[in-house]
Amino acid sequence: MPRYSRAQLAELSGVPARTIRYYQSLDVLPKAGRAGKEAVYTDEHLDRLRDIGAMQARGLRLDAIREVFATETAGTDWRTVFGPSQPMPAEPAVVVSDEQLSELLGDRRAEILDELCAAQYLEPCGEGWRIPDQPMLKGALILYDVGTDVTLAGALRKLIRARIADLADDMVRTFADAAATSYGGEGIGTDLTRFRDRYRAAAWEVGGATLADEIERAVKEFAGEQDS
Repeated sequence: MPRYSRAQLAELSGVPARTIRYYQSLDVLPKAGRAGKEAVYTDEHLDRLRDIGAMQARGLRLDAIREVFATETAGTDWRTVFGPSQPMPAEPAVVVSDEQLSELLGDRRAEILDELCAAQYLEPCGEGWRIPDQPMLKGALILYDVGTDVTLAGALRKLIRARIADLADDMVRTFADAAATSYGGEGIGTDLTRFRDRYRAAAWEVGGATLADEIERAVKEFAGEQDS
């Protein structure tokens, strides 16, 4: 049986060596054999990498692919189990009932509802309400409670979205540029799909705290300029 080094396996399969190691860490790809101190791979590994790629093309995540291999019975081809690739469904919009909206807005509802609709924080949706951007709505309510009107909050929302979009573009490009060195994941798109909740938690933790710190700094600097 042919034997390959990791570099040879990567060349034959088109899967980067770092990704091969990543698959092994998740038990999606069998561990390599050993020839002295060298890792040795076979056609079994090559075929498995091709199967992984084919299943990913059908929309399966790595944890599901691992389960397929773990439960695969002799003589059963996974291709007979899974049909053609289907597009990933879009995330549903956040839609709440009128009662849920009342709970969210509390005693502010009567005085703020029209302004929230005008600023497109809320949209009527049948007998309920569609919230296009729930975090921004919650932020607008916090600002409203400390004396900031909805119109100003809407302007801040557009500013934040525009700046964060530029930052996100820069971050993704940085990940892509580091693909062969510092970043050893499977690919930012695939990893974001697999670890979406973890990425979001990290973004909330780091981004939220950093933005709050920078706002505090900017306010102090602005106040100092006004006093001088």
